[in-house]
Amino acid sequence: MYKLYDDTNWNELVRRPATEDGRPECLPRTTKYASPEARALGLVPMEEYPDALIPWEKVQETIERCHREKIFPLYHQENAGVMKEWYQDGYGYCWAYGLTAAVMGCRAAEGQPPVRLSPFSLGWLVNWRNSGYYCDRAIAGARERGIAPVDYVPEYELNRCRFKDGWEQEAKKYRPLEWWDVDTSRGQKDVIRQCLTILATGRPLYIAYNWWGHALECVGMRWDAGRVVWQVWNSHGDGVLELAGSRGVPDEAYGVRATSWGPGETSEKGGPA
Repeated sequence: MYKLYDDTNWNELVRRPATEDGRPECLPRTTKYASPEARALGLVPMEEYPDALIPWEKVQETIERCHREKIFPLYHQENAGVMKEWYQDGYGYCWAYGLTAAVMGCRAAEGQPPVRLSPFSLGWLVNWRNSGYYCDRAIAGARERGIAPVDYVPEYELNRCRFKDGWEQEAKKYRPLEWWDVDTSRGQKDVIRQCLTILATGRPLYIAYNWWGHALECVGMRWDAGRVVWQVWNSHGDGVLELAGSRGVPDEAYGVRATSWGPGETSEKGGPA
């Protein structure tokens, strides 16, 4: 159904950065997993949920069940309709697109009304330049100030004079408040177990690949002849892609556990406990 990339054709995805300074669009994280610095950014390590981690022998069964019962965020976001034409349009903002997609995915899983959010409202993190950034720092910024809807901050717009009045206050209604931090320094099987544990709650992952210099959203997994295929929503306008082999395992992975809720709304927060 989706185009598959693995260790034989992954180089077809690599392209020159679209940033002003030519640096990668997604830069390696600035904090270490489970460090005080990471915790200060709101990242709770998955090691705090040892009893919730899916055993390796149940990975295939869990993946198949999540597709059969339409649990994966892939299904929530497709139904919400907020990811139409998810395209950076030549800007070096994959770090903002991946984060924004994950927040919208979590909102869909929570049953919140679908609202298309603008990645460009995060431009303050790079002083409104066309620049790459760090996933962990972007998470902290979004937790603090939120992400504004496109009705307030148009996509492909970094000129604040064209933003609608009140955009900063509106953005605070869309803050990703709670996050899981995945220990990607471990073996591939452990990384898969951690990531699947999050995806099986219906919550998406905000992930990054050093080989690609790219950040995006992971919306599911597929089991294919003994290997795991990662299903990711790309911001290059091609929708969902599949990554397999060693290139599919992310170098960074963060799970959105809960977002802010407006007045009168009730939360259905879930996840490892």
